[in-house]
Amino acid sequence: MDTEKLWRVWWVWGIALAAALAGLIWVAETARDAGYERWGDALDVARLPLYWIWMLRVWRCAANVVNPIWTPLARAAAVVGLVANALA
Repeated sequence: MDTEKLWRVWWVWGIALAAALAGLIWVAETARDAGYERWGDALDVARLPLYWIWMLRVWRCAANVVNPIWTPLARAAAVVGLVANALA
């Protein structure tokens, strides 16, 4: 079991991840608008490993909570986010 608190992984690392992913989306769309579709696609693909790493940390830390209801909720939300990132 990971000893880091879920809230720290979810909020501190999650907010940093969200900013990085938003930046990658913006740069990818800018590249596409400039006619560099493949660069845009490559940046979109680069988002997935970043999210995957964060999701695995969430998964491992999900049991480190006071209220056990957060364990399945955090894991489910992380998986839904992965699907959303893959489809976007």
